[in-house]
Amino acid sequence: MAKNTFKNLDKEKKEKIYESLKEYFEEEDVKNINVSGIVKKLGIARGSFYQYFEDIEDSYFTVLKRETGEVHHTFFNLYEENNKNLEVTLKAYRNFLTTELYDKNLKKLYRPKFFIFENYFITSGKSFLRENLSDILYQKMLYIMSVFHELIKESITCDYDKDKFLEVCNNFINWLLGGIL
Repeated sequence: MAKNTFKNLDKEKKEKIYESLKEYFEEEDVKNINVSGIVKKLGIARGSFYQYFEDIEDSYFTVLKRETGEVHHTFFNLYEENNKNLEVTLKAYRNFLTTELYDKNLKKLYRPKFFIFENYFITSGKSFLRENLSDILYQKMLYIMSVFHELIKESITCDYDKDKFLEVCNNFINWLLGGIL
């Protein structure tokens, strides 16, 4: 996450940088996201950016973590909270995602995660799961994660509204629980 130089900034300056980063990642077309655009948006020198963040991924995940928390951890936590009942967990996760994407209006902020930074994010999520689950449960979670990742990507690329997202998500849950045939 952000370097100590960013963390140690006075509250007002840190918040200004944070809000500008958030706006940049929400508004910028995914294919145009780059450090040059960020420093222009922030009104800082390129060297200052690298004093605050390791790289573009670091700046993005600093914003994403604050805004959304850990999506993979949420599924795992719901699974544990619901006594490993997959049906209840899938429906609770659907509700969580709907709130995150539509009620909190964070769909645009998620775009870079799925189209630019997906490998980085998946690797860190997988590490957590590998450390905390048996091999077979890890494989099941990996399968479920891939289904939900594709659902979120599809909802972004096809610009689903909340109702369409819920419709497709319910189909995915039914297929996960009962098979696709």
